[in-house]
Amino acid sequence: MCSRRTTALLTVLATVFQHTAAQILSCADVECPISQGTTAADCIVAGESFNAVGVADLSIEASGFDGLSWTKAVGAGSGGSSDQRLFTQNFYLGHPLGFNPDTGACALFFSRVSDRVKFGDGSPKLSEGTCAQAMTESCVNALIKRANSLDLGSAGSTEAACEKLQNEFSDNLDSECASFATGSRWAGITARPLSGAASPKAITSETNSTSNCWPTLPKSNDLTLVETFNSTGDFQASTLTSNFFGITPILTVLFPGSDNSTAVVTQPEAQLTCVKAIDLTTASRDTQSPKDENDKSNDGGFHLSGSSLPVMWTSIMSVFFFVLLG
Repeated sequence: MCSRRTTALLTVLATVFQHTAAQILSCADVECPISQGTTAADCIVAGESFNAVGVADLSIEASGFDGLSWTKAVGAGSGGSSDQRLFTQNFYLGHPLGFNPDTGACALFFSRVSDRVKFGDGSPKLSEGTCAQAMTESCVNALIKRANSLDLGSAGSTEAACEKLQNEFSDNLDSECASFATGSRWAGITARPLSGAASPKAITSETNSTSNCWPTLPKSNDLTLVETFNSTGDFQASTLTSNFFGITPILTVLFPGSDNSTAVVTQPEAQLTCVKAIDLTTASRDTQSPKDENDKSNDGGFHLSGSSLPVMWTSIMSVFFFVLLG
């Protein structure tokens, strides 16, 4: 009995600390350069300029997939007319040097989700959290279950497998996720290979000569540009907020059998990551007021301060006394 109660305590502790550790890094964390005379970021990666980034860890248990992360970098430029501007969203895979997975791997991007996909009701500029928080745990489980049920290994190549994955989600919207799509089906979803002959390659040192910024951690990691989304919009604040600080769910799927790969994985393994840019630089962080920090802690992210701390300790102490009194 004591052993079972101790196990319960350890389970709660693991869950609580997993949640409190959930974090999306910002320009303040990866030290983006600051535009002269402002507190705004001026992050140039391989010739492209960005104003904000978000970096989210990708935790996959399979061998060879350690130290991965997704970086979302966003920027704005001229849209071709005086009342329009062009918004660019680049998605980079951060990975150790020499990353070359010996198994099938795809990334499925959900670039057009409803405004119900959010981390709480606070300011979207600073909010952070997990996919379960942004889309409910039942939706996350449904997406992962659908991906894991597919026989992608029989597609013949990673590229064909990714196309099969994209078609599956284009044709089917799970009821648990209906409120998070913009219509009766998912719109704006794109699958890209992360392994095989058609997969993108890491930014080379030659291309990187134009960079002043490397938005990933550790800095020794390579960056690979996997996908880009461009859109035009007006100069309204709401347009900027949705294009800069909206959440993009990314379903990363590993599977055996493609491109004659060895059995690093024996069955499909999917993970959903929800990444967004954070409006925070080293300069703007230094000018934040205590109120700004409180606003961030209420934006839906898990922090060891503010309202999440009492919840954490309440959970811990409840189970602790349950074990003692047992």
